[in-house]
Amino acid sequence: MSVQTVYQLSFNSGWLKTNLDPSHELVLLAEKIDWQTLTDKLASFYSLRGRRAKAPRLMIALHLIKHIYNLSDEQVVKGLSENIYYRFFCGLDNDLQAWSAKRPLDSSTMTNFRKRIGAAGMRLVENVVNGQLLKEKRINPKTQIVDTTAMEKHIAFPTDGNLLHRAIGKLSKLVERLKRRGLSVHVRSFRRLARKQILKINKFGRGSKQRREEGTKSLVGYLKQMLKAMPTVLNAKKKEATTHENARIEATKEEIKNTADLATRVINQTEQRLKGIHIKNKVFSLHEPDTTVIAKGKRSKKYEFGSKVSLSQDPNGYILGHQEYHYNAADVNTLEPAVNDWAKTFGEYPDEVAGDRGYHTSNIPEALTKVKRISIPTRGRKKHPDHDQRYFKRLQRYRNHIEPAIGHLKNDHRLNRSRYKGKQGDTLNVGWAVLAWNSKKWSRALRQELKSTA
Repeated sequence: MSVQTVYQLSFNSGWLKTNLDPSHELVLLAEKIDWQTLTDKLASFYSLRGRRAKAPRLMIALHLIKHIYNLSDEQVVKGLSENIYYRFFCGLDNDLQAWSAKRPLDSSTMTNFRKRIGAAGMRLVENVVNGQLLKEKRINPKTQIVDTTAMEKHIAFPTDGNLLHRAIGKLSKLVERLKRRGLSVHVRSFRRLARKQILKINKFGRGSKQRREEGTKSLVGYLKQMLKAMPTVLNAKKKEATTHENARIEATKEEIKNTADLATRVINQTEQRLKGIHIKNKVFSLHEPDTTVIAKGKRSKKYEFGSKVSLSQDPNGYILGHQEYHYNAADVNTLEPAVNDWAKTFGEYPDEVAGDRGYHTSNIPEALTKVKRISIPTRGRKKHPDHDQRYFKRLQRYRNHIEPAIGHLKNDHRLNRSRYKGKQGDTLNVGWAVLAWNSKKWSRALRQELKSTA
């Protein structure tokens, strides 16, 4: 006869009683994760002044739920008021009546929390969870398997016409914002004409290179005329404005200046492309200017627009390290930072490192001189001297395990597309996806242990 623990949640009035499945992954994780240590580690990101913020446990738990089940911020917040397991995992089981009486949580609170902790806070959360996994001997820090992948940004495919059209629209909106705040600025928006030209390019320009180029040149001309008026806009001032109004006006002017700089780069790269000249460091998005183009040699998708991600896995399948690159870094150049980060996390260098042939180099980095065994096949027909050794074959088998892990990270845990803003947003997206993957593996191991002891 098996003995099961019953978790009973109830309002003080006693009219709601629910029994939770003790083998549910969220119940198991809620009991295992060291919430108090996480709260203490993130205390430095909170202030005692101002309105009281949401509890760190609640926000961390919501982000884990989001990436474990591949949900949006809105879906997670909605599920918090509907799913009793979400509430238990978030630590709301002891005060359901008080929580129900409050105003529902807004999805923007999750955005504010990500801005609050940033990449540094994300690193602290990962270190606490990895420390628990290491203490329970679920991970093996002696062996490191590395691989890279591309993480796309949430942007449309970057064409010259669309970038020019968006630049015109964005500058028009920013100028209108200054008008609403009382500044006397007059800039022609070209919105109606720009809309005609983008229609000419995208619809009527199919199969006609001449039409596309004519429409693109027209958009370049409209944008150049707007940029000529920007110095006048930036020098405009409002009479008798309060300090708060001046701050908002200056913030808008700063945004106009940044957008104008990006628009100038878009014009330059468009004109060079029309001349058949290739240039580097192109702008692929106005709201994500750090986006780069990555060619991974895929047959289905030749180019991906986003960032490159280096992942490190142990033989048990846990992802224990990651680095993000906002340029098309060669795999061989990502190996030493990955090994150094592994040593920083666990306090010592791994005994073994495995990777694919993309990491092979004749100049061994300094960090790899501290590693006892390296399993990286050579390029070309000549095989590695140790290709038939048992350790080499074993590490290559381990290396194969990281490929499906990357597929699950992308399809199940939101690594396929980064919807968080900027470079810091990329680090946060990878961090939460990795935590979701590790948490799923941890919960499966806990469930198996629960079954074996029942």
